[in-house]
Amino acid sequence: MFGETEYDPTRQYCSVPIEEQLDALGRAVDAGKIRYIGLSNETPYGVMKFLQIADSVTRFPKIVSVQNSYSLLCRNFDSGVAECCHHERISLLAYSPMAMGILSGKYFAPDGGSADARLNLYKGKYSEGESRYNLSKATLKAATKEYLDIGRKYGIGPVSLAIAFVLRHPLVGCAIFGATKLWQMEEVVNACEIVLTPEIMVEIDKVHGRFPNPCP
Repeated sequence: MFGETEYDPTRQYCSVPIEEQLDALGRAVDAGKIRYIGLSNETPYGVMKFLQIADSVTRFPKIVSVQNSYSLLCRNFDSGVAECCHHERISLLAYSPMAMGILSGKYFAPDGGSADARLNLYKGKYSEGESRYNLSKATLKAATKEYLDIGRKYGIGPVSLAIAFVLRHPLVGCAIFGATKLWQMEEVVNACEIVLTPEIMVEIDKVHGRFPNPCP
């Protein structure tokens, strides 16, 4: 389901049965190799199916987290998975909160960003990522520039704004990010202290309403 917005039954593939997965993971928990288990890139159906099967066998471990993409440019989690997580007490481990660095604004610089910026460094080598974070998409550019404008208006750096938005979600357990420079880490740490006011959220939601999920 990486980067997909619609379910295509013709592309459904067989995988290891959930019972077998939970059995193996349960044995790893019992052996002390891991403490808890979670899912990644999962749908509402997938989350609930894992929970249903885990409940049917006492020794099977329960899912405690879901690692899905979540950012200003991708709020698909809120459309269905969030409800499941809320009722089942499952935390979201939000990956790509910076949308592969796009929300920093660096790719909109006159030089297109530094050579070691991720989308430049791995250009043509990461098809899945480039299909989701496609800088040629007009909606992606428009939405990002408006979010950057909101940050400037309220004196919040783009990295801090993006991370603060993710951390404000009541179901988020953590934001998974990558930093290669000290200033990036500093902005992420600063985001932990930022409270996005209702006024700021109204502006963010207006942009989302015009450009919903350009990086699904």
